Amino acid sequence: MLEKLWPSIALAGSESMKGNIEPMLMMYCPSGFKMQISKLFLGDIAPQIEGIKLHPIQSAQLVMDLDFKWGGDPDIILGVHTPVGTIVLIQLENLRLFSHVRVIFKLAEDIPCISGMAISLLCEPKPVLHYTLKPIGGSICSIPGVSEIIKDVVDNLVSDNFQWPNRIILPCSIKPADLSDLELKLQGRLDVTIIRAFSLKNTDTFGRLDPYVLAYVRVLFKKKTKVIQNNPNPEWNETFTFNVEDQERELLVLQVFDADMGSDKLHGIAIYPLRNLSTDKSTELSLQLQPPPNWEAVQEDENLGSILVNVCYHRFTEEEQRAAMDAEQELLKEKKKEAEANILNGTVDTLEGAGRFVVGGIESGAGIMSSGIGKAGKFVTSSFTYLVS
Repeated sequence: MLEKLWPSIALAGSESMKGNIEPMLMMYCPSGFKMQISKLFLGDIAPQIEGIKLHPIQSAQLVMDLDFKWGGDPDIILGVHTPVGTIVLIQLENLRLFSHVRVIFKLAEDIPCISGMAISLLCEPKPVLHYTLKPIGGSICSIPGVSEIIKDVVDNLVSDNFQWPNRIILPCSIKPADLSDLELKLQGRLDVTIIRAFSLKNTDTFGRLDPYVLAYVRVLFKKKTKVIQNNPNPEWNETFTFNVEDQERELLVLQVFDADMGSDKLHGIAIYPLRNLSTDKSTELSLQLQPPPNWEAVQEDENLGSILVNVCYHRFTEEEQRAAMDAEQELLKEKKKEAEANILNGTVDTLEGAGRFVVGGIESGAGIMSSGIGKAGKFVTSSFTYLVS
């Protein structure tokens, strides 16, 4: 059945996915980069469903877990604007995705008896994603950092939006339907006071240490402290608030950076699981900074310093939850508008424009690793098993 329907699904879904995913790519790109979809077609090979598990029907919802395998032949070309003003066209080839997919159907009385569905990638077993990156007119080795940036953007985008309990919601009926009960609800609020850091090690031979902190629970909602000039023991005393979707699964991530001319340098990271926090209880945490994955600038046992924070988790009431979700939706609309404006201001040309220099629309002067995302992703275990070549 899926093989028979796939040509129609691929044709309709390709344009819809391009319109929805492209603004997301812009929102997750590190500073100085832009990423657009120059071409997207899902291909002629349909996914395979090799197993189905049905859950008991509850609250007019049918939950189905699918063993999903796709060794497709999609035609995907990304246009990557680099900080130095070039546009690089990169083709994604040999795409393979193996995952367990959860589909939640909202049942209805009217035909087709389904008013909407929510689709999510399950975390266990860990999804496997394979693809090959091929620059059009060159080698990926000649573009340092771009391969890792694409991987990090994809990982962050998928884990924040598509990996359980996150989900995408699709209407299925002709008549408008209320699908709010399929949405992932915000659970609570995390208040974080970044107090200070101790004994930060300056790894620059000749420069000075000007530290600041990027903090987040979800990558799209990062908060930044002020920069403290020339101080290995900085005091910030700044408080930020983060919405929490799943206390059991989510983490507080603290990235300490050294502000430098042109390209800020990642100094160290600290991670704390939110499941360890009690509701409405203020907790002071002293966290040792760790080097990012694959960072060779320090020895394994070298002390990078520590960071002192105060955290308090509050679980939302129904009224607080509604207000927080409305506010977050407005913020996401603004981010999407900004991303769409960036797309219009820096549209990637077709293949004829590969490799040419552009003048406007790019932040100049930033290093290719100017963002923490570009350096080490989310600094937590990747959402996928990656096989990237």
